[in-house]
Amino acid sequence: MRPLLLGIVALAFAWGQPSNALAQAAGAADKPLPYAKFTAGLTPQRGLFTLWRNDGKVYIELSKAQFDTDFIQSSEPANGLGGFGVTPGLPYIAFARIIRFSRQDDKVAITWPNTSFVAPEGSPAARAIAQSFAPSVVALAPIAAIDATSGNVVVDASAFLSDVMDMQNYLRVVLNTTKAPEGAYHLDPARSFFGPSKAFPDNVIVEADQTFSSGQPAIVDNVPDPRSVLIKVKYNISKAPDAGSYMPRIADNRVGYYPDILLNYGADRLTERQLRYILRWNIQRHPMVYYISNTVPAEYREPIKAALLTWNDAFAKIGIANAVEVKDQPDDPAWDEDDIRYNTVHWLTLSNGGGFAQAGLVFDPRTGELVKTSIVIDSDLVRFGAIEGQDISAPSREDAGFAAHEAAYGRGMRASAGMGLWALRAMDEIPWNAMPPNYVNDFVRSIVLHESGHNWGLQHNFIGSEAYSAKQLQSKDFTSKYGVTSSVMEYSPVNIWPKGTPNGDYWQLVLGPYDYYAIKWGYAPVPGAKTPADEVATLGQWASAWSDPMYRYANDEDVEWGDGHAIDPRVEQFDLTNDNLGWCDAQFTVVDRLFQSLEPRFATSRSTHDAQRQAFEFALFPYTQCASIASHYLGGEFLARAHIGDPGASLPLDPVPVAKARQAFALLDRYVFSERAWHLSPRLLRQMVYTEWVTDFPQAPWQYAPPVRHDEPLTAIAATLQGRLLGQLFAPVVLQRLDDLSLKYAPGATMTLTDLFAWTHRSVFGDLASSSEVHRNLQQWYARVLARLVLAPDPATPYDAQSLARAELVTLRAELVRAEAARSGDALVRAHLAALRNVADQALNARTVLPVSPSTPAPAS
Repeated sequence: MRPLLLGIVALAFAWGQPSNALAQAAGAADKPLPYAKFTAGLTPQRGLFTLWRNDGKVYIELSKAQFDTDFIQSSEPANGLGGFGVTPGLPYIAFARIIRFSRQDDKVAITWPNTSFVAPEGSPAARAIAQSFAPSVVALAPIAAIDATSGNVVVDASAFLSDVMDMQNYLRVVLNTTKAPEGAYHLDPARSFFGPSKAFPDNVIVEADQTFSSGQPAIVDNVPDPRSVLIKVKYNISKAPDAGSYMPRIADNRVGYYPDILLNYGADRLTERQLRYILRWNIQRHPMVYYISNTVPAEYREPIKAALLTWNDAFAKIGIANAVEVKDQPDDPAWDEDDIRYNTVHWLTLSNGGGFAQAGLVFDPRTGELVKTSIVIDSDLVRFGAIEGQDISAPSREDAGFAAHEAAYGRGMRASAGMGLWALRAMDEIPWNAMPPNYVNDFVRSIVLHESGHNWGLQHNFIGSEAYSAKQLQSKDFTSKYGVTSSVMEYSPVNIWPKGTPNGDYWQLVLGPYDYYAIKWGYAPVPGAKTPADEVATLGQWASAWSDPMYRYANDEDVEWGDGHAIDPRVEQFDLTNDNLGWCDAQFTVVDRLFQSLEPRFATSRSTHDAQRQAFEFALFPYTQCASIASHYLGGEFLARAHIGDPGASLPLDPVPVAKARQAFALLDRYVFSERAWHLSPRLLRQMVYTEWVTDFPQAPWQYAPPVRHDEPLTAIAATLQGRLLGQLFAPVVLQRLDDLSLKYAPGATMTLTDLFAWTHRSVFGDLASSSEVHRNLQQWYARVLARLVLAPDPATPYDAQSLARAELVTLRAELVRAEAARSGDALVRAHLAALRNVADQALNARTVLPVSPSTPAPAS
C-alpha cells in the first residue's frame, strides 16, 4: 500500500500507554488539595491553559468549559541526533490528533477520540459510530487540586514523560538496531524530566526531556557517549478552530491537494465512503504570516522572503490581496516561535544532515483546516561539496512517506545544483572556481517556493515538467515569466543545455500556470455554496481542464517505480520538457563534455584532486536519473486522470509508441549497457581520489569518514545502476504489463515482451569477447537473471517471459560455443566465456520437478 501523504516525516508516531511505573504513581496519588493551598507560592503560566510547576513536575489547570472539548495535539523534537533521523524542529504533519480531557472522579481521562468517522450529529449513524470505534486512552491523570469556587481542576501532566511518541521504536528503525537488539534504545524513566513549559493564548507547550539508553553504542564510537541520548520532545496542545469559522472543501483527484480522509456514515447510497477534505489555510479568516528565524543566514533572507511573497500573485488573481506577509523574527524576548500563531522558517546545522528542506503542517483532523505551517532548511543544502557516486546511483523512489520523498528532493536538488555548476565550468561559461551571479540565492528561492506550496496544502506535481518545449526552456524571456515547469510543486532540476545552445533561467523562480489554477481551485469562493456538497459541481467543472498540459497533475504514487506501481514515463522527478528523452540526450551530452574536461580544466597547480572527483560524482546524478527515465518507457503506458466528458479527455490508458520505446532503449544501450558505455580516460581514473587525513583518535563520521576505496570504483558504480535497471525491467509486474500490451493495442503499435529480451540480448551479449571489466560483469549478471527466470521464477512472472528466457539461454549457449571455438581473447576472456556457458548449461540442463497442479500466478499487488 502506498504511503498516504501525511508525510509525515518518519516521526509521526502513535501514542503509547504510560509506563507501568507512571500508572502506579498515578494510582497512588494523594487526594486533591484545595486550590489555594496547592498554588501558594507558585507562579502561573497563563494562556490557553494555565500551567503550574512544582517540585520538578508540570500541572495543567482545566476549567469546566475545557472538559469534553476538542483540542489539537501535535509534537516535534526540540533537539536532534545531528542528522541521524531525529531533527530539531523538523516539521511533522504530526498526525495531529484531537485530544480531550474528561473528568473521572478524582482523575482526568486524557483521550484521543476517533474523529475519522463522521455522520450528522445526533443521528442513528452517529450513535453507531460511538459504539463501534473505541477512543484511545492516553492516560488517567490524577487531579492535584480543585478550585471549589470556579470548579477548575489542576491535573498532573506526568503522562507526557512516558514514551508517548513511541520514540523507542523509531530509534530502532532509523539507527537500524533490528539485527543487533543489544544496541536498541529504551526509555530510562529515572533520567527523564520536564523541560520548559510555555503558555500562549492559543496553545501550550509541555517539553519532555527523555533519556534513551542503549547497552552498547548504536551510532558511532565517539564523544559524547552515545549509550544514552537526551531527546527533547515538545508536546503542543492548541485551540481547535471554531466549527463555524471554516467550510471544508471536498478533494478532486485531478487537482493536487493533500487529503484529510474520513469515512462518511451519514448515508449508505454512496459510491465510496471515503470523504476527502483538502488541507488548506483559512485565508478568509487571516493571511499566512511567516517569521524568518534569526537562525537564517542574512544572505538568504531576501530570496526566502521573495519566494514566500510570490504566492500573493496567485491569490491576487482570485481577488484576495496580501494573502502572505513575511517578517523577520523580532528582537523581542516576548516573541516565541512555539506560539502557534507564528509560522516560521528555520535554518538547521547538522553534522549528518546531507542537505534537505521540508515543510511542516499542523491541521485540524476534523476538517483539514491548516492551523500552523513551517519550513526547515538544512545548511548542507547550499554546500555543493562531495557526494559519493554510489549514493547517487542508489534508488530513492522506493523510500516511503512524505519525509523520505522530501529528503530525496533535497538530495536531488543539491546534486543537480552541483552538477550544473561544474557543467558551466566545463563549458567555459564561468571560470572553474567561480559561480554565476545569484546562482545559490536563486536555488534557495526555488526550494522555498516549492516547500511553501506544501504550506498551502499542495501536493507534488510530477507531470508539470511536460508542459514546456525545449525551445521554450532555452528562452530567458519565457522562463522568467512561466518558469521551467508548469508548477513549483515539481522536482525540477537545473535548466542547463549543451554548449552553444541558448539557456533560460536555471531555476524555477515564478509560479507556473498549474499553480495559479490550483490556488483558484482550492481557495476561490464558490458563489452561493453553503455546504461542501454545494461546491462539488462548480469545483468539478474547474478541475475538468486536466487534459490541458498546463494544468495536468500527477503525484507521489505516480512515481512509485520501485514496486512497479508507476506506469506513465512522462511522470518523473528531475526531468524537463515535453520530450524528456530528448532532454536526457542533451544531458548526456552535457555530462560527456564534463567528463572530457575533468582532466584538462580542473587540474590546477597546487590543488588536490578533490575537484575532479566531486565534479564526476555530481555528473552521475543526471546520468543515473536519465537512465531511469529511459527505462520507464519500456512496458509503460500514458495514464490520464481526466474524467469522462472532460474537454479533450482520452481513455485512461494510451500506448507508448514502439518508436518511443526504441528511442529509450537506444539511450540505455549507448550509455549504460553496451560495450561503448563507461569509457573514461585511464589517466583520469588515476587522478580522481579524495584527500586523505589520518589520525589515531576515535572520530565521528563528520570528522573523518573516508570511502572504502581511494579511487572511484567505476565498475561498482556501473554495476549498481545496471543491476537496478535490469531488476526493474525484468520485474514480474513489468513483464506482465508487456505481455498484456497485445490485448490493448494493435499489433506493432507498442513494444513486446519479445522486444525486451531481443534488445537486451543484443546490447549485453553483442560483444562476447569484451575487453571491458564493466561489460563482462553485466554479461554475468544478465545471464543469471535469465537463469533465475528459468529455474526459480517469481510466481507472478508470466509464462511467456519464462519461455523467452529459456530461448535466450539456448541462443546464448550457441553463441558462446562459437566464440570459444574461435579461441580469441586472452585467458581472462576465455575464462569469462566458459563461466557464462556454465551458467547457461546449468540452467538448461537442471532437473526440476514441476507441480502436478501449478498454482495460478499471483496478481500484481
